Amino acid sequence: MGVVDLAPLSERPSVVVAMSGGVDSSVAAYLLAKQGYPLVGVSMQVWDYKQNSAENSRATCCSPADFCDARMVADALDIPFYVVDFEAMFQQEVIQRFVDTYKQGLTPNPCIDCNSRVKFRELRNRALTFGCGVVATGHYARIRKGAAGYHLLRGVDRNKDQSYFLYTCRQEELEQTLFPVGEYTKPQIREIAREAGLSTAQKPESQDICFVAGSVQDFVTRIGGGRGKGNFITKNGEKVGEHEGVHRFTVGQRRGLHLGGSAEPLYVVGLNAETNEVVVGSRSDLERDGFSVEEMHWVSPELLRVVSGKTFPFERDVIVQVRSRHDGNRARMTAHSPQCVTVTWTDGWAPVSPGQAAVMYDLNNEELLCGGRIAAHRT
Repeated sequence: MGVVDLAPLSERPSVVVAMSGGVDSSVAAYLLAKQGYPLVGVSMQVWDYKQNSAENSRATCCSPADFCDARMVADALDIPFYVVDFEAMFQQEVIQRFVDTYKQGLTPNPCIDCNSRVKFRELRNRALTFGCGVVATGHYARIRKGAAGYHLLRGVDRNKDQSYFLYTCRQEELEQTLFPVGEYTKPQIREIAREAGLSTAQKPESQDICFVAGSVQDFVTRIGGGRGKGNFITKNGEKVGEHEGVHRFTVGQRRGLHLGGSAEPLYVVGLNAETNEVVVGSRSDLERDGFSVEEMHWVSPELLRVVSGKTFPFERDVIVQVRSRHDGNRARMTAHSPQCVTVTWTDGWAPVSPGQAAVMYDLNNEELLCGGRIAAHRT
């Protein structure tokens, strides 16, 4: 298995590589070591799993057992390894936002907050104390330098692509970031790990929300207190059942409603945090011509130039991805300000959950252009 060169030998800076203990970050470290990068391996202590996980559960990312796996890989590569304590920051910027967002009747994405507020802020600051100006991770994404700046691309393996979670990356961060595994497929990464004799070669995949043991709903109730009992209602306001709190649901959800007596499957089509009501209806009730996106982040160098020139409104035809497992649909994006755009579907549609990320790609569905959080539906 060949190794993709990331930089000329003379331009290889010292790098902090984030090592979660999984195969992807292990291979990221291995690839960089093979190319001659001076490395420091770092694992991030972000959550007290012993105190906060369910009994007999094993966290699948960033747990003490994972740190042991990461240390074994670092020892095999003969690179220094440290565990850094980001628990207070993670509690504030990820856990609390996660709980609060659900209680507001919105759907959070903690992986995005973790990337933007911990891995690409706090870890980068910590890297400087090690004398490292560059951070590397095991994300399946790619960075390309062009004449106008840095471009963020999907990973080669579309089934594992994680660019959706990285839309908050700034140009200066892309300049100082490496994604070594983004040039490979997952099977190739496994093969590299096996050939290199890495102890994590056969390690199972980690779950999406690493700090949740059990159900998300029970976690939110335990950490944040939940919302208490409320009503299921139709769009016409008719009560059709009761539930244990609006924080237990997300727009587009079908399973777990436990409502009978309907001729067709019922979906969550709206959430009202103020009244603790969950609005249910048919799948067609989820269909909307478009939606608004707030808290925008602009990644594309070309769009950054347009935004900095304050040329509003402006429009672009884009591919919009509204969930991590969504392939994307074509849409027209209209930017009204640096912080707010509207999206109008032009080819098909997908259910959208307020609070989740909407990420815009070019029409080749390859380059990430910008992204933000889906705004609550205006009624």
